[in-house]
Amino acid sequence: MSDVIITPMVESEFAIWLDQSKKNYRDENHKNGMTLEEAQKKSDDDFGRHLPDGLKSVDQYVMSIKASGEWVGTLWFGVRGAADNRKAFIFDIVLNESAKGKGYGKQAMTLLEDEVKKLGLRHIGLHVFGHNTVARNLYTKLGYEITNLNMEKVL
Repeated sequence: MSDVIITPMVESEFAIWLDQSKKNYRDENHKNGMTLEEAQKKSDDDFGRHLPDGLKSVDQYVMSIKASGEWVGTLWFGVRGAADNRKAFIFDIVLNESAKGKGYGKQAMTLLEDEVKKLGLRHIGLHVFGHNTVARNLYTKLGYEITNLNMEKVL
């Protein structure tokens, strides 16, 4: 298996990632029951709130995932919570189609744990859409537990 590293993203990568990530997030919310207009607004609002200053946004870490020196994906996490209860939260992890199924995501998630520990934090949270069974299975294997569960029935 290739050596995987996560490194802070550079500005030239950020613009490309931001556009694609906002679209993906919009599409996931649309798939999850929002109208396209609602999903677009949520995407714009959430990214604007968390990344108001791009890569220089406070407590936000947008990382490139590289395997054998080649860019294979992106990992974005932030730090949030009250001063006495700060936790890392994964906002986005995406691998190139050609990189999926090779263990890079699992390795990146393990490396993330080291980054979070360096920040003095002891918890990592994330949200996963219910229909994303591949991600849910990976997170379960990595020791993540369900802390909240929303359910809905379409009539």
